[in-house]
Amino acid sequence: SPNTYIGVILGTGTNAAYVEQLNNIPKLKDASSFNSDEMIINTEWGAFDQENVVLPFTEYDFKVDRASINPHQQAFEKVISGMYLGEIVRLVMLDLIETGELFAGKSSEILKTKYQFETAYMSRIERDHTLDLSDTKAVLEDIVKIPKTSRTDRVIVKGICELVGRRSARLSAAGIAAIVTKINRLDGCTVAVDGSLFELYPHFANRMRDALHEILGLSAENIVLEQARDGSGQGAALIAALAEE
Repeated sequence: SPNTYIGVILGTGTNAAYVEQLNNIPKLKDASSFNSDEMIINTEWGAFDQENVVLPFTEYDFKVDRASINPHQQAFEKVISGMYLGEIVRLVMLDLIETGELFAGKSSEILKTKYQFETAYMSRIERDHTLDLSDTKAVLEDIVKIPKTSRTDRVIVKGICELVGRRSARLSAAGIAAIVTKINRLDGCTVAVDGSLFELYPHFANRMRDALHEILGLSAENIVLEQARDGSGQGAALIAALAEE
């Protein structure tokens, strides 16, 4: 779409890029050598709020960060990207097991192991609409090897997955709303979104749209979130073609 001014990746990792007017780029001292009045800005938004002063971090987010290979980096990415969502849920479950509120206080070696509760499990659990949450039971007992789960246990786990998944979608939408506002495109903008979270995670796209309405009000009607497959590959091809010219 010619009205596309923002590109976002929401998958294992996350990032965003947008089209900016050259005269709005303070670091660019001399724009006279450019034959365009616009430039694509790579935001690296996964690194937003390294200082932990803006985002709604929880004790579980800090645990994920401390145990990661890059502590105190990629703060935004660690609360919204697919690499970390399952780990956040795992830590919450371990906390509830320790207090005896989940699985009668029983855990498993798999659940005790870092990153062994995958975000794909969350997706499967959120899709489970059976009366006794039988698919959730299969994930917890057959895959994660929890000895026994009650229906109440499964309702709690599904609730945790919904909370973590919803927060990811809403924070992603907040980032998009900030960029749309920054470039003054509230009157109309298409956002090309690539990545498994947006494409495959249940309700993710709709949760983003709901959040945009909360943040931007009626202007959200002018913001289109559009699925863009292989955005990274297409972007690389475009850049290569431009360089060739």
